[in-house]
Amino acid sequence: MSSFSALGLGLSGLEAQQVGLDTVGQNVANANTPGYSAERVNLSAVGVLQHLGLDQSPNAQPGSGVQVVSITQLSNAYLQQRSYTEQGSQGLLSAQQAGLQAVQQNFQEPSTNGLSGVLTQFWQSWSTLANNPADVPTRATLVQQASNLTSQLNQVSGSLAQLSQQTVQNVSLTLKQVNQDAKQIAALNQQIVGQAAGGKTVNALVDQRNQLVSQLSNQLGVNVGYNSNGTINVTSGGENLVSGISYQQLSVTNSGPPYSLVWSQDQSTYQPASGQLGGMLDVVNSYVPSYSNQLDQVAQSLMGSVNNLMATGYDLHNNHGVPFFLGSGASNIQVNPAIASDPTLIAAAASPTPAGSTATNQDGTIAADVGELPNSQTAALAVPAGGWGAGASASAWSASGATTTTGPEADSAYNQLVTNVGQANASVNTSYANQQAVTTNVNSALQSATGVDINQELTNMVMYQNAFDSAAKFISTVNTTLQTLITMVG
Repeated sequence: MSSFSALGLGLSGLEAQQVGLDTVGQNVANANTPGYSAERVNLSAVGVLQHLGLDQSPNAQPGSGVQVVSITQLSNAYLQQRSYTEQGSQGLLSAQQAGLQAVQQNFQEPSTNGLSGVLTQFWQSWSTLANNPADVPTRATLVQQASNLTSQLNQVSGSLAQLSQQTVQNVSLTLKQVNQDAKQIAALNQQIVGQAAGGKTVNALVDQRNQLVSQLSNQLGVNVGYNSNGTINVTSGGENLVSGISYQQLSVTNSGPPYSLVWSQDQSTYQPASGQLGGMLDVVNSYVPSYSNQLDQVAQSLMGSVNNLMATGYDLHNNHGVPFFLGSGASNIQVNPAIASDPTLIAAAASPTPAGSTATNQDGTIAADVGELPNSQTAALAVPAGGWGAGASASAWSASGATTTTGPEADSAYNQLVTNVGQANASVNTSYANQQAVTTNVNSALQSATGVDINQELTNMVMYQNAFDSAAKFISTVNTTLQTLITMVG
């Protein structure tokens, strides 16, 4: 090797170590950048160059320096996919948790203002009426308590329906972001192919893409496949959301429950089992309908048990009782308008006054029986001949037009509903806390494997700096040697 060639060898060392120092600087600068993967410089020795007049044997010649082969990112495919999977599970539980907490806000028990307290006041009003059945103001108070109860049932039913509608809107909004992310991932795939073909680094593009996939995994739950050209496929539920440089979109069905996601290409429906979208669909397809049905059972038990006793009683005019409640469920239960306008129609007595008697009926047996209903777990329920939907018609509740069955008493049904909501909340809260710990551990392991380790970067910086200084010293030594040779020749 000539002295002039030695200068080139030293220069290659300077340039390679400078790339190493620049890479350390890039890593340190992005130590807190979300989704950034640390970069590493890959170096390779330059082979022997042949020189005329010198021994051509490879073993007689040193190498010709060092070159930067590539700058690669740290990666761990297994931990990366685990991170996507765990984030999808956490997104599912997060949405379920939010939905159940919204449901539970409608059942703040025990509370004097909750349905349980209003039910208690309603039954107490019947017991008060039983002690003074001929008192019209007492009857009016009972009607007012009943109106408060039906209003509360209407309000809770409406709140659950509103929660369902709002959740469907949130599904649509989340899908807009999902579709935008899918479009951006496909665009990044295309850029990666183009830049790789041009010999340019694609690391920054890969980081952006990984960040978008991570976001998608929390929203939808995805799996990632890697292609030989550097692009990826993103699948969910066995169908490609992104396939290389192409993508498709998702929408939500127009009616439900059950609501489903719809793929844009083949219009097939899809129920995700992971991600926030899966959790929100669980809320609108399972949780809210279930609790709404249970609330309807409370209202139906209330109507059936009270009206069943009313059919056997007599009002202050010695007439057979009319239905106290009308409606088909919690959303439309109401006090019979006839009773609301004339409380004397409440059938509090078990028998009429004797024929020809002008005395006021002081019998409160039926009122007392109604007041005793919450003391049993079950109750006899009157069921309209045409079903609960026919309950809006007073004639459908007549003794001849109804059948009698046995079902849970209203308080018992409501207590079971509150218990179910509480248990579901507790279960999801526990699952979410456990999943959060798992997700944190997996992400920490991924960060350790692919993220920036400041201590390692400082070590690398010292290593590259020492090598740079040594290369500079080598060039300086060669330069001194050349100057000596020139002087001697001169």
